[in-house]
Amino acid sequence: MKFNRIKLSQESTKKLNYFKIRTGLTPNIACRLALSLSIAEQTKPALELYSDDSGQEINRYTFFGEHELILNLLFQQWCDHACVDQSEYYRYLMAHINRGVEMLTNRVKGVDEFTELIKGQ
Repeated sequence: MKFNRIKLSQESTKKLNYFKIRTGLTPNIACRLALSLSIAEQTKPALELYSDDSGQEINRYTFFGEHELILNLLFQQWCDHACVDQSEYYRYLMAHINRGVEMLTNRVKGVDEFTELIKGQ
């Protein structure tokens, strides 16, 4: 999958800014968590709900960091399982991140709630 930047929705950008204030986690780390949460749902996010790309941009390395191989493999495995065509990979990646931001910001209101998230409750 080739891309240089991810482009978040305006809604996700707002949520991530509030999330950073509440937790201290930067948007790139929160987006990694968001991607993982959304993939764990094992359903396809509705592309039409997550097509806005007018928010914050994060470059590829900042988004993936040293976890690029793991996150890429996790996402590609989901794409294979969901029968997603390679031409749609980026759209589904963005949909997963934006959906995951919603999930993350609804579940975690502060640092203490990360323990519950990690436990899977």
